Amino acid sequence: MKSLEVFIRAMEILLYTSMPLFIASTVYLIAVVRKSSYDLMRNAVKNPILPAIDLSFFKKLRVTYESVGKNRFPSAVNGITFWTTVGGFVVLLILVITKELITY
Repeated sequence: MKSLEVFIRAMEILLYTSMPLFIASTVYLIAVVRKSSYDLMRNAVKNPILPAIDLSFFKKLRVTYESVGKNRFPSAVNGITFWTTVGGFVVLLILVITKELITY
């Protein structure tokens, strides 16, 4: 049980670091890509009241940035933190459910 709690804490720390990096790199990529391809941002959110954001937007954003930008580092950080965040949330959800099932 203690090892499960330690693993949950480690996943939380991983998410605490990956989420701000993902947000910062996404904002930077949008700022750079917006100047050359504004249609990508406009088409990403069709309805501003109830946005249905397609997750492939982030891949399209990285590909567009790589075709426009000079440095691939922000694009790589965005891709790594995207998958770390998505995977971390899934793993954390499974761990918390498992912990609760074990305690009862």
